[in-house]
Amino acid sequence: MGILVSIAEPKLNSTPPGASFQPRKLLPILLATLVVASLLLFAACSSNAASTGTPGETNMAPGFELALFGNENHDAGEMLKLTDLEGKPVVINFWYPSCPPCREEMPAFESAFQKYKAQGVEFIGVQSLGLNTAQEGQEFITEYGITYAVGPDATGGLLVDYRVVGFPSTVFLDKDHNVVRHWTGGLDLEKLDELVQLTLQ
Repeated sequence: MGILVSIAEPKLNSTPPGASFQPRKLLPILLATLVVASLLLFAACSSNAASTGTPGETNMAPGFELALFGNENHDAGEMLKLTDLEGKPVVINFWYPSCPPCREEMPAFESAFQKYKAQGVEFIGVQSLGLNTAQEGQEFITEYGITYAVGPDATGGLLVDYRVVGFPSTVFLDKDHNVVRHWTGGLDLEKLDELVQLTLQ
């Protein structure tokens, strides 16, 4: 924004005698800047997969508090703390509605939640705000029939704390809430099932 201000209000002595300020010449530069910014945002949403974390390498997950969307199992605005899930393995999925691989993998997370809830595994969806609003997130989980805990990262703090660099991203916590694996990219049900099984070991 600073660049726009300095261009829109040039100093009088910055224009050579006989020259005229022509805003139209800036249009290609501005368009190129917008294209680059859009590409960077799109690149953050990818189906390419990468996993970090190996058996024996763990670190304590950062605590958090999340205001949830309303669904079959949770009231809108209900607060969920990681400490509420003490002694339970947790799968945390970072996503946003307009991210294609995020949308594609969501039914797999719902299926895995139904499969593993009897074993005490908790699933949490954390929506990144910016490209989509919290209202769009609520509409999405209603449309897709998502019944596990989902809420928006209102401040962006969870993305920083959990070192999310691309979407979707999924973090797996053991029952002591140590981070045992961090997966960036889309997950199908088969791979998700494999990673949950490893978390339970």
